[in-house]
Amino acid sequence: MQRLLIVLILCLVGLGAVAQRVGLVLSGGGATGMAHIGVLKALEENGVPVDCITGSSMGALVGALYAAGYSPWEMDSLFRTDLYRTMAEGGIEPRYTYFFKQGLPDASLISVRFDLDTALQTSLPTNLRSPVLLDFEQMLGFTPANVASNGNMDSLFVPFRCVASDLTAQESVVFREGDLAQAVRASMSYPFYFKPIRVNGHLMMDGGLYNNFPSDVMYADFFPDLIIGSNVSGNSPPPSEDDLVSQLRAMMQEPTTFSVICENGVIIEPHTDVSLFDFSDPGRAIDDGYRETMERMPEILRQVHQRIPRSVVAERRAAFRARLKPMVFGNVEVEGLKRAASRYCANVIEQAGSPLTPDRLKSAYFRLFADNNIALLYPRASWNAQRQDYDLRLMVKPEKDLEVRFGGMFSSRPINTGMVALRYKLFGGSSAQLQALSYFGKFYTAGQLKLRADLSTRLPLYLEPVFSIHRWDHFSGFSTFFDEVRPSYVVIRETWGGMNIGMGLGNKGLLRFDGKLAETKDSYYQTLEFSGSDTSDVTWFRHGTAGLLITRNSLNRKQHPNEGESLCFSARYVRGEERTDLGSTQQGIGYHKADHEWLMAKAQLDQYVLRKGIFKIGVLAEGVFSTMPAFQNYTASIIRAPAFQPTPESRTYFMEQFRAPKYLAGGLRSIIAVARNRFDLRLEGYVFQSYEPFGKNDDGEATVEAGFGPQRYIGSGSLIYQSPIGPVWFNVSYFDQQREPWAWSLNFGYILFNQKAQE
Repeated sequence: MQRLLIVLILCLVGLGAVAQRVGLVLSGGGATGMAHIGVLKALEENGVPVDCITGSSMGALVGALYAAGYSPWEMDSLFRTDLYRTMAEGGIEPRYTYFFKQGLPDASLISVRFDLDTALQTSLPTNLRSPVLLDFEQMLGFTPANVASNGNMDSLFVPFRCVASDLTAQESVVFREGDLAQAVRASMSYPFYFKPIRVNGHLMMDGGLYNNFPSDVMYADFFPDLIIGSNVSGNSPPPSEDDLVSQLRAMMQEPTTFSVICENGVIIEPHTDVSLFDFSDPGRAIDDGYRETMERMPEILRQVHQRIPRSVVAERRAAFRARLKPMVFGNVEVEGLKRAASRYCANVIEQAGSPLTPDRLKSAYFRLFADNNIALLYPRASWNAQRQDYDLRLMVKPEKDLEVRFGGMFSSRPINTGMVALRYKLFGGSSAQLQALSYFGKFYTAGQLKLRADLSTRLPLYLEPVFSIHRWDHFSGFSTFFDEVRPSYVVIRETWGGMNIGMGLGNKGLLRFDGKLAETKDSYYQTLEFSGSDTSDVTWFRHGTAGLLITRNSLNRKQHPNEGESLCFSARYVRGEERTDLGSTQQGIGYHKADHEWLMAKAQLDQYVLRKGIFKIGVLAEGVFSTMPAFQNYTASIIRAPAFQPTPESRTYFMEQFRAPKYLAGGLRSIIAVARNRFDLRLEGYVFQSYEPFGKNDDGEATVEAGFGPQRYIGSGSLIYQSPIGPVWFNVSYFDQQREPWAWSLNFGYILFNQKAQE
C-alpha cells in the first residue's frame, strides 16, 4: 500500500511537470519587432516549448506566422527577402508594376481627390504607405492555416491571440476567432503608415494604441504556468508643442504596462538601434533578439521543467502543415461597387486563366489595382468544401470622382512651367476617365482633352480619343518667369486630334496604334540679326499621320530613372501640305506650297545594365531612319526633323546640330545612388552621328547632304534628390556647337510635355 502511494505521488508530480504551459507575449514596435524572430529561434534551439502566443502590432505578425506553422528560420529568411522589404515600404514588386495602365507621363507633383456627391468633400490621406502587397501576401500566407483551424485560433499550430484598437468603440479588442489575416492586418495598422481596415463594421487600427504588450490577454485566456515576454517598445515621451506626431500619439495611445502578470515570468528586452520604420536590414534586429534571449537562457531554463527537442517541434509543425490545402481559387466575388463595375473587376481577375493559382491571381490582382478608378483592394479567401477550392472575395473601394493634379517645372533658367490637370472618373462596364490637362509658361504652353476607356476584354485594350494644342517658345536671353526678352527666334505651334488604341503585352509591354489629323505652325528667323519690328518666316504643315508603337518599359521613374529598361520601336507614315510665307528678313518669293509624304522608323534602347553596390551603369542607344524630304528652307526642314534629346535639359533647347532625318546616337550613364536611392550623382556622355543631314545653300534653301555629317557630343552631370514630392536637381551640361556650350541650372519638377502629333 505504501509503495502504491509513492507511485501515485510520482505520477502526479510527473503529470504536473508535463502539464506545464509556457506562454509567449510579443510587443509591438515596428521594425524593431523583428527581434521577436531571434527570440523564437533561441527558445526553439534550447527546447523551450511555446504553448501559446499573444501579440500586438509587429508582435501579432511574428506570432501569427509562428502559429500558422512557420518556423523561426523560415521567418528569418522571409524577412530578409526583397519581397518583405517591398511590403514593409508599401511598394509593389517591379515585375507586377503594370505599364499598360500608366499612360503617358506628365509633370504632376501632387494630387487632390474629391467626391462630387458630397459637395466636393475632400480629405487628407490616411496612410503614407500602400498596403496592397501586404494584404495580398497575408491572405496567401495565413488563409490555409485559418481554414485548417476552422477559424478557431485555439486550433492553430500554437493557440494564438492578437489585439487591435477599435476606433469606433474606442477600446482594445482581442481576436480569438475569424479571419487570421484580417486580424493581423488590423493589429498592425500603425497610424498614418498603413490604412486602417474595417472589421464587422468597426474601424480597426494598430493594437499598440491601447495594449502594446498583451500579457493580460495571455493570463486571462490561457493561464500559463510561465510567461516569457519579448518587449521592444515603451511608452512614448510627453508630447512637445513643436511636434505634431507626438501630440497625435499622446491623444490616441494609452500607456502600457510592460510586465508579466503571473508570478513566474521573464521579460526579454532586446536592445537594438533599428528605427521604427527601417526594414532595410532585418538581420540586425533578429540577431539582437537572439543574443539577448541567449543571455537570459539560464534563467529561463531554471523555470522550464520539460524540454522539447527541435526535431519534435519540426515533426509537429510538418504534421500541421500537411493539413493545409493548396490555394487554388474557383470563384471570384467583388464587393463595394455597382453591378457593372463589379463585373468589370471580376473579368480582369478571371481572365488570368484557369485554374486560378496564386501566381496567376497575383498578376491579375495588381493589374486591377493599377486601374486609376480603384483606390483600394482588400482580398479575403475562404474554403469551398463542395468544390474543394477557395472562394476569393475582393473588397474594392472606388477612387473619388474628381482628381486635381498640380505640377510643372521650376528652374533657374527661363523655362518655368506650371501644370494643372483635372481627371473625372467614369467607372462601369469599362473603366474610363475624362481628363483636361494644361501647361502654362513662357517656354511651353499646352492644353489637352482626352477620354481613355479601358475595355473589359480578354486582351487588355483601351481606346483614347485626344485633342491637343501646344506651343514651344525657344527664345534668347535669361529671365525670370514673367520678364520680357527679345523676340523669339523659333516658336513651334501644334494642334492635332486623333485616336490612340492600345493593347497590353504582358505586364511591361504595350502595342499602340494611332491615327491623327494635325496642323503645325512654325514661326522662325533664319538669321540671328533681327529686331522687334521684323516679321518672322512662317511654315504651316497640315497633315495626317498614322503610327505603330511597340514598347516594353520597366524603368523605375518617369524621369531620371536608375533601374530597369525601356525598349521601343515605332513606325510612322506622314502625308500633308506645306505652306511657307517668308518674313521681312528674307529676300525672294514670299510664298511657297508643296506636298510631302514620308515614312519614319525609330528604335530606342534605354537600359541600366550593371549594378554593383551603389554604382550603376546605363546605356542609351537610338536610331532613326526617315524618308522625310526637305521643306522650302533649311530652318523649316530642321524644325520638322527628328531630334536627339537624351537628357531633360536637352529637351528645352532648339539645337539644329542634333536634328536630322537619319541618325544613330547613344551614350553611357554612370550613376552613384546613395541614401536608399534618394540621391543620385549622374555623369552622362552621348555622341550623335547624322546621315544625309539637311544642309543649306547661300539663299537659305534646304539641301540634303551626302554621306555622314560631323559627330556632335552632349555631356551632362547632375546631382539629383528624389524628394517625396518630386526631383530636385542641379545640372551642368555641355552641348557641342552651341554659341554658349556650357549651361547650368537648378531645377525642381519634371520636364515633360504632352504627346506630339508624330509621337
